[in-house]
Amino acid sequence: MKISDVAIDRPVFTTMAALAVLVMGGLAVTRLGVDLFPDVSFPVVAITTVYPGSGPAEVEQQVTKRLEDAVSTINGVEIVRSYSRDSVSVVVVQFKLSADPLEANSDVRDRLQAVRPTLPDGVKEPLVQKFEPSAAPILTYAVRAPRSQIELTRLVDDVLRPAVESIEGVGSVTIRGGAEREIQVEFEQAKLQALGMSVSGVAQMMRAESLDLPGGRLTFGGKEFSIKAAGRFSSPQDVEDVVLTSRPDGTQIRVRDVATVVDGHNEVRTITRVNGQQAVLFDVMKQAGSNTVAVSDAVVVRLNELAAVQGSDTHITLVSQQAKFIKNNISRLRGHLVVGGLLAVLVIFIFMLDVRSTLISAVALPTSVIATFFVIWQLGFSFNIMTMLALTLAIGLLIDDSVVVRENIFRHLEMGQNPIEAARKGTSEIALAVLATTLTICAVFVPVAFMQGMVGLFFKQFGLTLTAAVLMSLLISFTLDPMMSARIAQRIDPHRHEKMRAHWFYGPPTKFFEWMDDEYRTILRFALTWRKSTIAGAIALFVGSIALVPFMGAEFMSPGDQGKFNIQFEAPAGISLAESDALARQAETALRKVPEVTEVITTVGVDRDASKFTTQLITTSKDSRTTTVEEIMDGARAAIADLP
Repeated sequence: MKISDVAIDRPVFTTMAALAVLVMGGLAVTRLGVDLFPDVSFPVVAITTVYPGSGPAEVEQQVTKRLEDAVSTINGVEIVRSYSRDSVSVVVVQFKLSADPLEANSDVRDRLQAVRPTLPDGVKEPLVQKFEPSAAPILTYAVRAPRSQIELTRLVDDVLRPAVESIEGVGSVTIRGGAEREIQVEFEQAKLQALGMSVSGVAQMMRAESLDLPGGRLTFGGKEFSIKAAGRFSSPQDVEDVVLTSRPDGTQIRVRDVATVVDGHNEVRTITRVNGQQAVLFDVMKQAGSNTVAVSDAVVVRLNELAAVQGSDTHITLVSQQAKFIKNNISRLRGHLVVGGLLAVLVIFIFMLDVRSTLISAVALPTSVIATFFVIWQLGFSFNIMTMLALTLAIGLLIDDSVVVRENIFRHLEMGQNPIEAARKGTSEIALAVLATTLTICAVFVPVAFMQGMVGLFFKQFGLTLTAAVLMSLLISFTLDPMMSARIAQRIDPHRHEKMRAHWFYGPPTKFFEWMDDEYRTILRFALTWRKSTIAGAIALFVGSIALVPFMGAEFMSPGDQGKFNIQFEAPAGISLAESDALARQAETALRKVPEVTEVITTVGVDRDASKFTTQLITTSKDSRTTTVEEIMDGARAAIADLP
């Protein structure tokens, strides 16, 4: 075989090529991202439209229905769902999985531009968002301090959020809870009517007063200055001093004469707490394709620095971190990968009972794996559950090619040939069989990478990674393996077998393999003698296995123990936020008593809906407890079973 002949005749070239592959693979390892799942995008677009002050019926008729009619005729739309609540309309457009997510998002925006003039006055600009699985929060922080909710919200919005969003890889920061400062003007209706004015008219007048107008330029003393008329309100007193009208006697009627100006906060529609203490929460989302672990670590470092300068009374607490779960999973998979490789080398040594053959196989295995890292990097993949699962599964396949080639070379050495001749002939004889075996594996896993549907999106990286690994193994078995066999292996003594039977270490395994050969001959003789019984047994085993399939469960993905879970509550429609909050406090009190629960994070008024609230329970780490997260969930269900 020409490629093997070149490798055997040019050992320096082969060694340098192998080292180059190792260097490129090592470089790829340092640059590969680490994530939980592959970065996939689904063609799903959500349209959120705010219509302040309107009820669900008005939102549905005047906003939601018009948006549905506009987007439902887009090519490729599969399902359109809508939700109409107080002041908010949400329309979810799901396209066929074959659609391009970017094109789907662009088509929805184009349709919205056409329908926007038909929406009622007062409707805010619709917000269009793509559905990204990677857009789930990677970090959740709680900020608590003995300050007002306005000051706490300002701290998060003006100090913490800009600092976090400036970190490379951070997509956005979403704030939950808190309150924003709001200047409220409470009019006395009787006084307004006496002046012949309406609230809307006064509001328009005040809006016109709060303006900064450009005044041109002034040139003086060889310098140029920009001039503006500063009229924007800077304090509640400025609002009180606005002149509404003048009487015939020259006296002026100001806002303070007909209204009370309150320096307060906006209407609180969402309440957040951590372990019963009111707090402002913010979630950190990463950009699509960025390294979850690297982004998470950078955010933690930055917020630790900010917490140190805020003072001891301000507590910035990390309550949830997805990167911790990812690190643990990837670390375990890497450990399994290493252990699997070591066990594979050990099995080779036990069966071949030759140190040099074991050494050759031990070099070929990590070389194939490291070379695969470079391919993964070039394909734009990351270290995630799918790619690591493929590499872990491939360990047994990667060493197959090298073992088959090495075993045939070893057979030629036992026939008395010199190492170079044995490597050349041994590789040439077995090359076609090894190639057929490898291509058979590729024929199985390449279609997995190109499956249709949602499963195909997740398994693409699995199939291509496994295929790349076995192809790298094939290349190594045809180059590095025969070269090392020709240069490292030695001639074999014709009496080697008899000497090994008498050796204190090699003797027992040699005798065991001889016994196993005899037993296999007996079983094989029986199978060939009773062919019909053997075939009937195989058919019965096959049919019995298929019959057991209906008794197996089915799910999209096995639930992992991330040490947290959510509970969603829905109170009767029309309940006030205060009553819903009282129910949430009862649930909190009961849930904090559940064993293994360390944090209870409550959000009352989910999506500004007073009847809905959620609690997120953070448990101790999986390694430090004996109970499973499912058992803890059962305990949580029992704890809130009596909640009215």
